[in-house]
Amino acid sequence: MRSASAVTLLTSVVAAATWTFSVTALEPAQTAKPSTSHPAGPHKHPDAAKEKNPVKPAPASVAAGKTLFDANCASCHGATGKGDGKMVSMMTPPKPLPADFTDGTWLHGGTDGEIFTIIRDGVRGTGMRGFASRMKPDDMWHVVNYVKTLAP
Repeated sequence: MRSASAVTLLTSVVAAATWTFSVTALEPAQTAKPSTSHPAGPHKHPDAAKEKNPVKPAPASVAAGKTLFDANCASCHGATGKGDGKMVSMMTPPKPLPADFTDGTWLHGGTDGEIFTIIRDGVRGTGMRGFASRMKPDDMWHVVNYVKTLAP
């Protein structure tokens, strides 16, 4: 029983260190490229809002999005998208906390295109890094379709 707790603690520490290093390493790159990253405060993306989702929100897409969300997003946004993932306790203020997708509030715009833009580019000054180099566009659209199911 005691060794299981030690393994759990060690796993959590390694995960936190890995996440902290990856966010710290990526943040200067995001700041240096303002054209692919945008500010943390509430705003809309008029051009992105016009972008239509090429992936229909069919059950297979939503399921694929959930799988991708669980693997890439849940550590910060939480298993149910409430913004209460395990990594939240390790975030250094004053960085904004991860978005709560269940409250229906979209600080960066709530259209499919705007959500896709956040996933692709990340948000400067926060722990939200872009996934353009780690996910194919269709995969990001699957995540959009899943995340939209979490809102009221």
